[in-house]
Amino acid sequence: MRVALEQGEPLSPDQLLDIPIFQDIPRSLLEKNRGAVVRRRFEKGDLICREGEYGSTAFYILQGRCQVFISSPIAHVKSRKEEGAGVGLMGLVRTFTSYLTGREEDPRREASQQTYIPIDAPIDLDYHHPVGELGPGDLFGEMTCMSFYPRSATVRAVEDCQVLEMLRNILDFLLKKSKTLKRHLDEAYRQRAMDNHLRSVPIFAGLTDAFLDHLRQRVELLRLDPGEVICRQGEAADSFYLIRLGFVKVAQQHPGGELVLAYLGRGQYFGEMGLLSGEPRTATCTALDHVEVVRISKGDFDLMMREFPDVRVHLEAEAARRAEAGERMARLGPDIPLDDFLGQGLMEAQDVLLIDLERCTRCDDCVRACADAHDGITRLIRDGLRYDKYLVATSCRSCMDPLCMIGCPVGSIRRKHSLEIIIEDWCIGCGLCARQCPYGNINMHEFGERRGEGEGVAGKKATPLKKAITCDLCTGLREPSCVYACPHQAALRVNPRRFFADQLISIRSPEATH
Repeated sequence: MRVALEQGEPLSPDQLLDIPIFQDIPRSLLEKNRGAVVRRRFEKGDLICREGEYGSTAFYILQGRCQVFISSPIAHVKSRKEEGAGVGLMGLVRTFTSYLTGREEDPRREASQQTYIPIDAPIDLDYHHPVGELGPGDLFGEMTCMSFYPRSATVRAVEDCQVLEMLRNILDFLLKKSKTLKRHLDEAYRQRAMDNHLRSVPIFAGLTDAFLDHLRQRVELLRLDPGEVICRQGEAADSFYLIRLGFVKVAQQHPGGELVLAYLGRGQYFGEMGLLSGEPRTATCTALDHVEVVRISKGDFDLMMREFPDVRVHLEAEAARRAEAGERMARLGPDIPLDDFLGQGLMEAQDVLLIDLERCTRCDDCVRACADAHDGITRLIRDGLRYDKYLVATSCRSCMDPLCMIGCPVGSIRRKHSLEIIIEDWCIGCGLCARQCPYGNINMHEFGERRGEGEGVAGKKATPLKKAITCDLCTGLREPSCVYACPHQAALRVNPRRFFADQLISIRSPEATH
């Protein structure tokens, strides 16, 4: 497989104005941005971009066909915990082997059962065969270009191609000003992608072709800028939204401040709770980056609920789970301005590893136990912030505001209804979630090398095959390995709000201020 090394041909304003999608762009703007659009020619077999790599450009296909695919194995990391149960010196050290497995061999509670993988392109990929095709008029790499996320998939020319590669400033003007491009993208979505997009959400899989045809010309495609509010807490519910591009923050306002309920990405939806209950919106939904949503009016949503009672049942069940999770977070959420507690992120943490510094002898048995339990790669570091007599160790906190979820190019990291973080099978190993975590609590685990892409190209080496992992609390064992191994009972896994309840009450008490 060959990687194209040709530098490309920068297009002049006159050349760009001959291309229909640029005809609505002022010549003066094109003059100011000379060199921002390059025409590249790819031969059959050439790679155009690779999944996981960073870039600052998007691609528009002028001629030819391309194959878009995910080369990372569709699998998640699993540890053979049964290997280490009761094994080791005095039963304190347990060694497990981590390996990759699919959801058929290892079904996980609350892991997604969706059959399509969202990517930064006008199509989604089949979970069981993550390969698709792009052709003339298709735009891909939009979110990488606009929001600097990693590439979500690998794209390869399957015949000789001509492709425009463009920088963010030009793409932004095209998306806002080019009526030709907008009309083409909208029509392509309605005719080619909308069916799969809706059916990629498991609860909508049973929608009939006739109903989708009804929706096809009635849905509204909305493009939103970063920070733009889509719907606001307390407003009347008048629409249902399905995310096509970008990330949306769902948050509630409480006396103690904003409580983030979720970060939603491509293929996820919101707005159903108010429509189902007839009550005002329970949360504010805001575009985190450049977002596109599919808006379905209340009338069409109500029609869907009447014609497809199974969809209503599933939506009501999901709405109830979301409401329960929101209430659980609200009970744990901040309602007092405690600088140290809030400043260290403890108020938003649901589960932290504390080390009692009055008992800890710095033997590092907890760290070694975690490493021994996970192929030599520890998921905790005996270092971090101090609160009272405790060290808040570096280990996953199952945060109520999970910043790690923002920007995943394939939407493979999400929150369970139990509020823990789960990494899905289709993680491509780009490492963005690990870099996003403010506490350094997500690691990248290597499983050999990824071969095939670019083999034989001078200077090109096989890249490591990686998957993101985070602390799973040693699920399946009676207690986490780090806690189990501590000889001095200094390591504790706790909910910080409950654990420090007495201190919080004393700080909040009026008598404490006199």
